[in-house]
Amino acid sequence: MVNVGMVQIEAERVAARTKKMLREDGIRATSSFFALQAWEHATLPLLRRRRADERFSYDGADLRYDYSFYGQTWRNERTIEIAIARHFLADAPGRILEVGNVLSHYGMRGHDVLDRYERGLPGVLNEDVLTFNPDSRYDTIVSISTLEHVRCDEEEKDPRGSTKALRNLRRLLAPGGRMLVTVPIDWHPGLDEDIAAGRFTLGRDTFYRRDSRYDWSRTDRDEALENRYGSPYEAANALLVTTTH
Repeated sequence: MVNVGMVQIEAERVAARTKKMLREDGIRATSSFFALQAWEHATLPLLRRRRADERFSYDGADLRYDYSFYGQTWRNERTIEIAIARHFLADAPGRILEVGNVLSHYGMRGHDVLDRYERGLPGVLNEDVLTFNPDSRYDTIVSISTLEHVRCDEEEKDPRGSTKALRNLRRLLAPGGRMLVTVPIDWHPGLDEDIAAGRFTLGRDTFYRRDSRYDWSRTDRDEALENRYGSPYEAANALLVTTTH
């Protein structure tokens, strides 16, 4: 069954991207890009069948790649992030907080969501992650490709914003709680510097590199940091997944 809400959201994303590309790249480049997009959407069921047996490793498990219509996960790092989030939350204890409203688009709902900018949505707390201070702590915290934007894409600038956000979230974690955070490599220099220095970490780091358009494998920190965002493949070409022990 088609999820009408997800189709509407994706249509709005496409419309916004179309306007931006027409303004910046012109009609020919925009037309070619969306012709390819239309073909990929039409053939997505074939891609799912063709790659049904493909896996990547995380936390001792072999996980299926995610191929979702929303966010076109087969084109970017979401293909492993969503799979990892499902695995992590499968047995998540107690009270759950998500930072950044991502997982609801992939069927994972029923938890608190902290998102400063997505207003008017039920259950979404529009507060700043740097100063968020709830009355009680959370047993599980998860954030998918969100902390790299803190004080980088916002009006207020701070090269250490992502790391300060991570520090505040650790404070909000209940004793014995679990946290998972993912961020792309090469999004902004301040975050990469903190990753290289071991300042942006929850204690257990897993790095991934993109081996092809669809395939990802584990790598080490130094090799991950050599990758560039948007090259040679669209979006992230390396990813950090950090968790508590």
